[in-house]
Amino acid sequence: MENITRAAFDVQYGLFKETVDHVLYPNPGSGLVHEQHLQYFQFLGSLLGKAMYEGILVDLPFATFFLSKLKEKSNFLNDLPSLDPELYRHLLFLKHYKGDLSDLELYFVIVNNEYGEQNEEELLPGGREMRVTNQNVITFIHLVANHRLNYQIRGQGRHFLRGFQKLIPKEWIDMFNEHEIQLLISGSLESLDIDDLRLNTNYSGGYHPDHEIIDMLWEVLKSFSSDNQKKFLKFVTGCSRGPLLGFEYLDPKFCIQRAGVPGLEEHGDRLPTSATCMNLLKLPPYRTKEQLQTKLLYAIN
Repeated sequence: MENITRAAFDVQYGLFKETVDHVLYPNPGSGLVHEQHLQYFQFLGSLLGKAMYEGILVDLPFATFFLSKLKEKSNFLNDLPSLDPELYRHLLFLKHYKGDLSDLELYFVIVNNEYGEQNEEELLPGGREMRVTNQNVITFIHLVANHRLNYQIRGQGRHFLRGFQKLIPKEWIDMFNEHEIQLLISGSLESLDIDDLRLNTNYSGGYHPDHEIIDMLWEVLKSFSSDNQKKFLKFVTGCSRGPLLGFEYLDPKFCIQRAGVPGLEEHGDRLPTSATCMNLLKLPPYRTKEQLQTKLLYAIN
C-alpha cells in the first residue's frame, strides 16, 4: 500500500497538485494526463478509506479545502488563500475598488490554463456579455472562488468520495473536522515520544529490552533532533508521524530485529535496514554508540 500511495499521490503522476504550502489537492487538469482519471480517483478514495479503516498512517498532507469534500461540504472565499493567494488578493482588490469597475472591462468569465491549453468558461449563462460592475462585483467574486475551489475539481472530488465512502461512512467522518481528519490520515504533529515507542516495541533475533545495543539505540534516538526523529520513524514505518493515540495503536507493533550472522560480531560496515510494511528495523550489533549513531543517521538520510 505504501508504494502505491506514494506513486499515485506524487504530483509528477498528474492526479494531484501541490499548493504553495505543499499540501495536496486534485489536479483540475488530470483528465488531460490520464483518460481514465476519474476511475483512478475512485480507486485512490478506496485506498485512503482502507488505510484509515485499518489504522494505517500515510504521510499525505491534504489541503483543507479538499478534506472538506470528504464531509460533502462546499468551500467559500475564505478558503481561497490556501489554494491561490494571488487570486484571493486580486478579488479583494476588486471588492474594495473605489473607482468605476466597469472601466476595467472585466466579464463573468474565467480563463483556465492547464498544461498550456487555455479555455474560457462562463461563470454564469451569458457571462461573456456580462460586465463586472460595482453593483455585481460581490457575485463575481464568489463565483470565481466557487469555480476554483469546487467546480474545477467536482468530478475528481465526487469519484474520490465514492471510493472513500465504500469503507468510511459519512456519519463516521462527520464526527471530525478537517484538521482532525488529517490527524487520522497522517498521525500526530507533536514531537515523537521515544519513551512511548520504547514501551510498545517488540524484539527478535536475539535482541531484548535490556540488550546493550538496544540501550544504545534508545539513547541515540533521544539525542536526535525532532527532524531526525521523524526521519527515523518514516524510515521504519513509512510515515513521519506517530499514531494519534500513541504507539500502542501502531499495527503491527514496531519491532527491532538483529541483523547479521549470529555469533559474528563484526557488522560495523553494514547499515541498518527496514521493512516498513512490518514496521521492522533490522539493526546490526554495532560496537559503540557513536558507530550506531553514524550508521543510523546515514541510513535515514
